[in-house]
Amino acid sequence: MDDIWQAPIGVPLDLPVSAALPPVPVPPDAHVDQLVWHGHHIDADARAYVAARDEHTVTVRIAAGERIVADLRVRRGPARAARPHDLLGPGVTRRPAYTRRFTVAEEHTTDHVPGADPVLSTPTLIAFMEDTAADVLRPHFGTATASLGTWIGIRHTGPARRGQTLIVTAALVETRGRRYLFDVRATADGRPVGDGQVAQTLISLQ
Repeated sequence: MDDIWQAPIGVPLDLPVSAALPPVPVPPDAHVDQLVWHGHHIDADARAYVAARDEHTVTVRIAAGERIVADLRVRRGPARAARPHDLLGPGVTRRPAYTRRFTVAEEHTTDHVPGADPVLSTPTLIAFMEDTAADVLRPHFGTATASLGTWIGIRHTGPARRGQTLIVTAALVETRGRRYLFDVRATADGRPVGDGQVAQTLISLQ
């Protein structure tokens, strides 16, 4: 099995690729620092290769043909220890959460499965989840402050069709400085559509 720290950039790796998270094995002396999913499905043609590398991190890209499926950034060493969130001040034990309802419109769907009705696309599901997570933070923004989605780990587990109402909930579970991590889930007519985690990072607009 190839060593991602030494493998040439752009050359396919001898690593198994799967739909599980993380989609490729991570060395025992490292951790997943960021996963960016580009909305495509992993199929039998998917391959992994090193797309970028520096002293501390390596980005493993998953591709299928000309499509980029995901970028996995791996960082040396153990993950930083989490600490309880303090968004609402010391002593708060309730996890800040927010729920939104979205109506699935035609522009939110994809018809890539021949003979099947159009369904909610994965990129749109992720966008709805990220926007709902940002809504937890927005009431607490200071002057000239905003947030950006900086990490996603989402499973798209069921369909949502045009006209259905998608219920998305985001709950804050952890903070690391300016980075806020959320558990997210989505349902339609009581059926699971997706779940996972997203991160938002605070930025200054000045």
